[in-house]
Amino acid sequence: MYKIDTNKKEVKKKIEQVERAVASMKKYKTVALLDLRKLPDSLFQSLRRRIRQDGGEVLVLKKPVVSRVLNANKKLAAKVGECNKPVALIYTNKSPYEINSFFKQNKKNRAAKVGDVAIVDIIVPEGETDLPAGPALSELKAGGLSVQIKAGKIVVAKDSIVAKAGEKLVMAKVKALQTVGVTPFEIMASMIFGFDGEYIYSKEVLDVADSVNEDLSASLSQALNVSLNVGYPTGQNIELLLGQAIRQSVNLSLNSGTYSSSSIEQLLTFAMRQGTALTGL
Repeated sequence: MYKIDTNKKEVKKKIEQVERAVASMKKYKTVALLDLRKLPDSLFQSLRRRIRQDGGEVLVLKKPVVSRVLNANKKLAAKVGECNKPVALIYTNKSPYEINSFFKQNKKNRAAKVGDVAIVDIIVPEGETDLPAGPALSELKAGGLSVQIKAGKIVVAKDSIVAKAGEKLVMAKVKALQTVGVTPFEIMASMIFGFDGEYIYSKEVLDVADSVNEDLSASLSQALNVSLNVGYPTGQNIELLLGQAIRQSVNLSLNSGTYSSSSIEQLLTFAMRQGTALTGL
């Protein structure tokens, strides 16, 4: 059986990294795993700096080290399979939801590349450019832009759809977008999961939280409308229903000429107007 020589310098280094990472993990409320694939180093370093400034830690370790760190916790051991790609360990006192929101709020735009697929329609708005008349005019037209020359400058004559949602970008369209300085794609850090010491939250679960408030508000609004339409009294709609009932009763008394404390002033006013009209005749 093969045995690891713990006296080797490289092995010792990994053991120390595991021990430090496990010890650090116990100091924080949340452990998160960040996917480093397709994440530009400039954005990663910016996020790393801000997490550190906020009192957290960001560790970029080799797969065997991260695997052993996760295995040190019974619940996190189930996520060892996520280490098959480049990842970073994040320790923070923010909740998993907060750290996921932090990544979403700190995105960057990037230029289009050949082969990119448009997530939504990519539109270049109408307006002037700083481009002088020249070869760029033909390049922009080839990319699908409606352009013309005005006062020696290239102008986008009207909003131009360069690519429809789901369309794969070809070189002509990429070049046109780059020429006018449009960066239609967003880059953001993608969190694989967050662990608060008790539960492991996947990114999909954390993303759902963004729409919960809107969904609840829409549901409450719809429920209120239904209860008002069927006249079913609740603690939320009773004032509206009573107001509606009062208005209907006043209208009924006015239309039928029935005197009540709510309608007497309006009936008398109506009678005075009729009397004035008759006096004139």
